Amino acid sequence: MKKIFLLMLVLVSILVVSACAQPQPEKETLRVEVSRSGFNQTPGEFHLEVEKGQEVEITFIHEDGDLSENNRHIIASLEYGIDTSILDRNNPEVTLRFTANKTGEVIFECILPGCIGHHNLHEDAEGEHSEDEEPHEDEEPHEEEEPHTQLVA
Repeated sequence: MKKIFLLMLVLVSILVVSACAQPQPEKETLRVEVSRSGFNQTPGEFHLEVEKGQEVEITFIHEDGDLSENNRHIIASLEYGIDTSILDRNNPEVTLRFTANKTGEVIFECILPGCIGHHNLHEDAEGEHSEDEEPHEDEEPHEEEEPHTQLVA
């Protein structure tokens, strides 16, 4: 009789714990092309929606191999304080892994000023000028930010 009572107590405990436990968000695994044209050929920052507690793995792939020079990038999420090592011909794939600390949007951008197409990998590129265009009289010139130097393998 004691064994049956103990077994029922264990089963009820398991059911209570299962009912209270919240499901963990699925792991997000992405591959994102990086080139002078933007992320996945789209100008502007790369935006990713995440849920708190979600594990995220993003592999950034260098796609500027058709250029005569080695166009380098460093991709970062300033909000999360993470960035890649240099992404270039010699290091064509770099993976960032992190766990989201809140639900919402995570923004990635190139933080290496001077790369070809930097304006397409930094900020919302809509309405931006090409590097050889002058800003309109009513616009202020864009100032580059200092790069963040934390490297994540």
